[in-house]
Amino acid sequence: MKPVVQLIEEWTAFEDASNEHSVEAFCRYYLQKQHPKPQYTSEHIMNGVNLIKTIGRILKAYSVYFRSAVNHNDMPPSEGFYYLHSLSQLGEVKKSDLINDMFVETTTGMEIINKLIREKKITERTSPDDKRAKLIKITEKGTVILHEYYKISTKAVEMMFKDLSDEVLIDCNEMLEHCAQRNLSLAVELKNKPFPQMYERVMEQ
Repeated sequence: MKPVVQLIEEWTAFEDASNEHSVEAFCRYYLQKQHPKPQYTSEHIMNGVNLIKTIGRILKAYSVYFRSAVNHNDMPPSEGFYYLHSLSQLGEVKKSDLINDMFVETTTGMEIINKLIREKKITERTSPDDKRAKLIKITEKGTVILHEYYKISTKAVEMMFKDLSDEVLIDCNEMLEHCAQRNLSLAVELKNKPFPQMYERVMEQ
């Protein structure tokens, strides 16, 4: 295969795997692909465990900053922010679609969604394609509240990553983006399956 043809094929695969389609991102993607496929040794698993611990600590610290900022600004509990943010990205969808996107149990998700509907931050209507289903979307009031949350979140993010350069943040994000996208789609598909079936399906990818 000619190198230019191979390059075009690699670029096509890159576009399917990444949301950022810059030359710099492609170069990082291609170089990462050249690394040998990992062997699932105990050392590899422990490296993964350590990475998850680090990500968990980052999320915990961010959560402390964000909750404190929300309380300081007399805003509603932050759980509503995440639902409004997801819904603003998804557009008008079924309640089940938002619940799946949030990775929560149906009863928990319905409770928060119905609360946001009562607060007029979300509106609902019967689906024209399925009279049994309800379509929901963010309202103008919800959008205004969401932007207030964004202002607060920006401060928390500044605090979290004040010592890291843009280059480091971009590299970290791009290195983990494929892992995130692959596992998120699989997790939605498999969340109600028995673990052995879940494990087999994920590991065969």
